[in-house]
Amino acid sequence: KSRVEELRECEHGGFTVRGVSVTDFSVNLNPYGPPDFIFNVLKACMGEIKNYPDVESEQLKALIARKFGCPESEVLVGAGVSELIQLVAIGFVKKRAVIPAYTYGEYEKSVRMMGAEVKKVEMPGLELKPELISETMQPGDVVFLCNPNNPTGQYILDEGLSLLIDEAERVDALLVFDEAYVDFVNNAFPSHSYISSTRNLLILRSLTKSFAIPGVRVGYALGSEPVISVLRKLKTPWSVSIFAQRIGEAVLGAAGDRFIEETREKISMSKRRLERALGIHSDANFYIYDVGRGRAASEVRAGLLSHGLAVRDCTSFGLPSHIRFSVRKDEENEILMDMLMRLCL
Repeated sequence: KSRVEELRECEHGGFTVRGVSVTDFSVNLNPYGPPDFIFNVLKACMGEIKNYPDVESEQLKALIARKFGCPESEVLVGAGVSELIQLVAIGFVKKRAVIPAYTYGEYEKSVRMMGAEVKKVEMPGLELKPELISETMQPGDVVFLCNPNNPTGQYILDEGLSLLIDEAERVDALLVFDEAYVDFVNNAFPSHSYISSTRNLLILRSLTKSFAIPGVRVGYALGSEPVISVLRKLKTPWSVSIFAQRIGEAVLGAAGDRFIEETREKISMSKRRLERALGIHSDANFYIYDVGRGRAASEVRAGLLSHGLAVRDCTSFGLPSHIRFSVRKDEENEILMDMLMRLCL
């Protein structure tokens, strides 16, 4: 078989069946978005639909560079993190990539597209241990880490990243830190501050989750100029639409910052209630939950769906007795908690 024939499609959250109404906990989006100002931006730029988008997303790139205090040459705008992951695989994966045992499926898929080996690092107790990842690194590796990790919600702290960067520099590996959910983390450290001192770190960011705009594909990479230069050469021209660029420019301003701060506080309060009730913890805006006692996640998902609640079955992550659900508004969370207690306790 060819590499393409052997590829497995990645499963993702999201429940859309025409005519069927559900409360969707299977996607990890901000439950308070999109903010109203995004719709005003869309209306204002409708006339630009007749124009080609700026290939380099220059205005958006300049805003990102200003926000993170870095040169524009260290920024690349892409059509969401998924496009950027594939560019990394094409540009840098040669023989092997390292990923956690339970994480976002697009890393493995992109690596296998390149015909490379995937080395999975064990996660005892579903915990990411930076020292185990560090011990696994070999020269030339690309190490993909989701921080906080999807689906477990664990956030690697500053000292963990520092350890990983030190080892990546020692063996000359590329550490790819996917921070798609970092806006939901309380007191997240500024990982981008490492970029100026190492060429072995690449940070990926998404606007999709924070502002609940999955229909607008926009994300960006922060890295050293040599790494960003490689990705820029590989990127498909015009992949970031005019609408995505204009919305990105809007959300990176003061209104976007206020929206993130306000909604992070609301989500934090909701998480305290969920954690007290279910005895679970997450650093992100979603939880992994062991349905327990020999039950299959697929059965619990089906049971919840029959009551109009969609969660993510984690079988595709290699966790057939776990589900993942996002934090939504309190009244919706209460309904889910009640159903989980009925089905699983």
